[in-house]
Amino acid sequence: MSNYKFVLISESGYSKKHDKLLLNLLEQGYELFCAVGKDCEVWEEIMDELSVGDGSNSRYITTTSHPEESIEDVIEFAKLFSINKESDVDVVRI
Repeated sequence: MSNYKFVLISESGYSKKHDKLLLNLLEQGYELFCAVGKDCEVWEEIMDELSVGDGSNSRYITTTSHPEESIEDVIEFAKLFSINKESDVDVVRI
């Protein structure tokens, strides 16, 4: 089973070099992207921009950022977040 929920734990902060990872998540069809940790609001903003692109091939994804929230709370939020498909949560530390 593929997962469609993704939690990014940012330890190093956002860098343009991570755009390839974010684009890959869009290509894989993730429906939820949650960012927590350093620059989490920037991660969310960049994911929003990448999902819209130039508007010719927009992709749907719900994005959230969680400044000052615990990693455990964000993972629990993602688990409980309702999407159209059954899914566990992929969690990645960067």
